Amino acid sequence: TEPTTFSMPSLGADMDEGRVTEWLVQPGDHVDRGQIVVVVETDKSDIEVEVFEPATVAELLVTEGEVVPVGTPIARMHPDRAGATRAPTPEQATLPAPETEHVTPPPVDGHSTLTSPVLRHLADHLHVDAAHLHGTGPGGRVVRDDIVRAARPTPAPHAGHVLRSTGRRITPRARRLMAERGLTPDTFPTDVVVTGDLVLAEPAPSTRASVPSPPTDRQATMRRHIADLMTRSWREIPHYHVTRRLDLTTAMQGLVATNETRAVADRIVPGALLLCAAARAAAKVPQCNGWWPGGRFEPADTVDLGLVLSLRSGGIIVPTIQRANELSPAEMMQRMTELVMQARAGRLRSSHLGEASITVTSLGDRGADAVIGVIHPPQVALVGFGAVHDDVWASADGVAARPTVHASLAADHRATDGLIGSRFLAQMQALLDGAIPAELGQEVS
Repeated sequence: TEPTTFSMPSLGADMDEGRVTEWLVQPGDHVDRGQIVVVVETDKSDIEVEVFEPATVAELLVTEGEVVPVGTPIARMHPDRAGATRAPTPEQATLPAPETEHVTPPPVDGHSTLTSPVLRHLADHLHVDAAHLHGTGPGGRVVRDDIVRAARPTPAPHAGHVLRSTGRRITPRARRLMAERGLTPDTFPTDVVVTGDLVLAEPAPSTRASVPSPPTDRQATMRRHIADLMTRSWREIPHYHVTRRLDLTTAMQGLVATNETRAVADRIVPGALLLCAAARAAAKVPQCNGWWPGGRFEPADTVDLGLVLSLRSGGIIVPTIQRANELSPAEMMQRMTELVMQARAGRLRSSHLGEASITVTSLGDRGADAVIGVIHPPQVALVGFGAVHDDVWASADGVAARPTVHASLAADHRATDGLIGSRFLAQMQALLDGAIPAELGQEVS
């Protein structure tokens, strides 16, 4: 079979080039659909890039640490046509199974199994057999430290000096993360390959907790790109904004009832309901779901929801929840949790960075009462949420304190107008009063 080209992917509309930080495969390795083969550093994060067809790696064309433009061939692969029909779908390969990812089976004979996709990948990457791990988390759950500890063999006396004299391998990504976190090579065993995952799993020195770190080159570059994109948005898109205070009484009642039946780790937060409401409203008001690439509006066939996430190192990244309007509140919670964990650990996959058709930003967890957003071009709308809190609400039944949230819609006046924008917010209120809490009630039953 003639080899095919594996090129540097575009991992964002504003990405022009990427740095290959870690190859997770070597020539001759067989890879399955959905398997991560390389980690690419962008201005915003380190992204895990997977393959979408089974193949055998023929040649790596770009070395670790090399920066190349988007579209540049970085590897050649021999397609495995025979295995294509047996491979899982991309959704199965990259997304957690509904209703199961947050459920930890009880330990058997003191051992536990992994259900988190992040921990499974870490265990696979470090060649740790989860079946033989003793979990130290709640209820015997395996946590990240258990995996890292199992991957670190205890060196024999004086073995470290022998290994140090012959050198150790530290991947480029690991070196960068070590510098950012104030760690040294002596922090890690001498007889293992120091990877980015090992560095992320190692607590940073306590002395750094009280001393703010100066901005890194990546942070400065990220903020410059964000500023450039927002400047372009204000310059090119005729924004209008509409806001509405949403009553969450019915939704919160259903949420409390549902959470009483779920383990603490599996409970749903109000933010998941708001994402469900935004995604479903976008499906009901399709004029807000799509793009204006130039001259006319192009509606999206599905609601692919961009979720603005802040990074611990500073800046933001916007992964995408595909077909978000089709997710239940529990499924939305699972998807949201996975994205937050992977984004803030710097381990997002390329499949998480698809082109969103509408974006949501929320600063409620930071205490902001409301947020008025700026549209991410070429999209035509962005939804903003503030904090959920009790507020005075007057109705025909009297005055009472009710849980509320301030919702906003920033929209493109070329595609819609204030009437359509107001209809979008009204749809969110109707969904939070009806369909969404009704689904929560079904989960309880």
